[in-house]
Amino acid sequence: MSRQSGFSLIELMIAVTLGLIILAALTTFFVQTSGNRQEMERNTRQIENGRYAIDSMREDVSLAGFFSDTAPLVTPAWTMNPPCPTTVADYGFTASAGVYTAPVPVFGYADGVGTPGCLSSLSLPSDVLVIRRLNSEPNTVAQASASAVSNRWYLQNSQCTDDNPDFPFKVGAGSSGVFGLREVKCTSIARVWRMREQVYYLRTCSVCPPDAPVDNIPTLWRAELDPSDTSADGDAIMRHSALVEGIEALRFDYGIDNGVPAGSAIDGLPDEWKRCDAVAPCAAADWANVTAVKVYVLSRNLEESRDYTDTKVYSLGLSGTVGPFGDKYKRHVYSAMISIPNRSGPREPRLSAPPP
Repeated sequence: MSRQSGFSLIELMIAVTLGLIILAALTTFFVQTSGNRQEMERNTRQIENGRYAIDSMREDVSLAGFFSDTAPLVTPAWTMNPPCPTTVADYGFTASAGVYTAPVPVFGYADGVGTPGCLSSLSLPSDVLVIRRLNSEPNTVAQASASAVSNRWYLQNSQCTDDNPDFPFKVGAGSSGVFGLREVKCTSIARVWRMREQVYYLRTCSVCPPDAPVDNIPTLWRAELDPSDTSADGDAIMRHSALVEGIEALRFDYGIDNGVPAGSAIDGLPDEWKRCDAVAPCAAADWANVTAVKVYVLSRNLEESRDYTDTKVYSLGLSGTVGPFGDKYKRHVYSAMISIPNRSGPREPRLSAPPP
């Protein structure tokens, strides 16, 4: 019978050492793979946030100035009433004896300067954009007077030649009972259109007091005009909603179709781009001629990246640059030019009929 023997102490130590080396290599590989995966997730989330921030504004900007059939024979006196109106008259539509006013479709506050107090916890310096339009789908007068939405504000256009031509439209709350204008056949009451206002701005928090302590996450917010809202997240006039986290800077440039320099055609295309700040301020006439908006969004990761320092400088259009920040957050600028068809379309030159 042959004699059997086990491992010697030296052989056992060698085996243990080799095992530890393999285990260390596997652990290092796992940690690096996990870190790379987390970094990819952070970068993917940052890209999604930046693009979604642009897309969330795109539809509203492109619909700015949609005032349905409110197209009187003369140009209205454009008004720049502040955002967060407290009465329907504050919105900007008035009509009396053939003289009427309409709110400018788009205006803003560069670096938040002059922004009213209804927008709290602003993340500055960042811009504020105000958009005014009507809802893209009309309501009947009965729908507007329903209890669920009776406090919302509506506009009604006259399409009947027998109605008083000095008052082409009426405005009021759904329950006000002022809507008596008629449709084109003068037999039925005309439809009404809900007044809309969206205000895009940045706040220093995603979940803000009094809901929770400040979380210090820069976030894109939208305030939506809704006088019927009496929920805890609104102020009975504006409903505030957090849209996208990690948005650290927001800037706007405005394309103005104003015939500058002299001789330029009024054709719906921007003749000049302005930031509309203290250096190059814009009056109501400038805002009324805005036919396009350039949006710049600086999106930031929500978590820091190990072994990274942000030394980049980011260009945000006419407002200049920001950075370097010197921290460990990765950032990227997203931008888009958004046309406003309701302002540019009527200005486009009409094609003349071909010669016979």
